[in-house]
Amino acid sequence: MAGDKIHTAKALALALAGIARQQRRWCALIAYSGDSGERLLPLPPGRWDETKLLDWLSAFIGCGSDIDVPVREMPRMYAALKAPPGVTDLVFVTDARCRLPADVQKGFLDWKRSVQARLVSLVVDNPPGDLSAISDEVHAVRSLAPDAAAVGRVLSL
Repeated sequence: MAGDKIHTAKALALALAGIARQQRRWCALIAYSGDSGERLLPLPPGRWDETKLLDWLSAFIGCGSDIDVPVREMPRMYAALKAPPGVTDLVFVTDARCRLPADVQKGFLDWKRSVQARLVSLVVDNPPGDLSAISDEVHAVRSLAPDAAAVGRVLSL
């Protein structure tokens, strides 16, 4: 993702975090780009480290990615973030064309069930591909415009 899409995706992430903060819900932001590593930012209810939040929003990895990376790595990242137990909403925002091997799909679905997570995916300018098989909801969108129905749905979680 690059250009306006990345800026809009970050604005959406900030809006989701703001809603979680207002509702006193735990939240985390994850940025990834291929196997280049990821940036994890837990945002527990209460006081946030705004400097770290601004650092997360201003940095850009930009190496391109295969969507199987966050799908494969989500259990590890979830544990590293020390996400609290209970029902969890995951939101994937990507413009990647998604092909997931059957074993990756099964592993993710098993993990998702074990932690009581729901996945809502927003796929920008591409068909969702195999994300449909692992998502509870998937929306193929032309943009992340704030007035788009799919964006409104994500903001209502």
